[in-house]
Amino acid sequence: MTSVTFKDILDSVYNRVDDLDVITPCLGEVEPRLELAEVQSCVAVGAGYGRLDLAFLEHCMPNVGEFTAVEPDPNCAAELRARLAAALPNVRSVVSEETVQSWPGVDRSVDAVLLVHFLYYLNSGERLALYRRLRDSVLRSGGFLIILIHPHHTSGAPSAYCRVIQLLKSSEESDELVTDREVRVAMSVVGFELCYERTFNSYLSVADMDDTFLSLFLRPGGSWSLESVRQAADRVFGNSKKVRHDSWLGIFRKP
Repeated sequence: MTSVTFKDILDSVYNRVDDLDVITPCLGEVEPRLELAEVQSCVAVGAGYGRLDLAFLEHCMPNVGEFTAVEPDPNCAAELRARLAAALPNVRSVVSEETVQSWPGVDRSVDAVLLVHFLYYLNSGERLALYRRLRDSVLRSGGFLIILIHPHHTSGAPSAYCRVIQLLKSSEESDELVTDREVRVAMSVVGFELCYERTFNSYLSVADMDDTFLSLFLRPGGSWSLESVRQAADRVFGNSKKVRHDSWLGIFRKP
């Protein structure tokens, strides 16, 4: 077992990926296209400490007055509270230290929901159930569901991250697989309408991989060790200093 915390892992990954610098300058074009300035209430599920969630609030939804974050990790939740107080002092914010499964929901429907790099923690059935719950009891009619993922398959080929997982599992199948196509199909089944999508080309540094970064690939109850993760990562990444780690943004509207 590793003593590395979830927040430690996030810090390590965020220090290696350039997606914040790539995505943030483009968010200003999203708001006028979808009139997101009218959004006044928002929920973020699996918000971590809000690295990209805050960027969406500041650049896409400037008039949000009520914000609820669902984040079970206590270290991330504590930092998120501090970040919200500093960056958005006039916003009424609540950080619930709960899993989405135990979260009771909202008292009244909201204008937008953020799912930023969260869907990997659910299997396909759980993702579909979450979309239905958001449609039925969280989002108002006309509200927006904003999804950002690193699609683990790009142009039909598994990402480097996905290949490490597959090598560890010795299988072509992995519960880590989340693709933009899967999201679009599931959202259509549930009844959401796609109104905006964009892919951002970003990169992940894989130079000098330390134990904290490699702990990203460990799973509770998993059969592989940190050393087996290192061996798999070395095989997949080889001599590369960085690998593609693209992000896909999909924004859907509830009719």
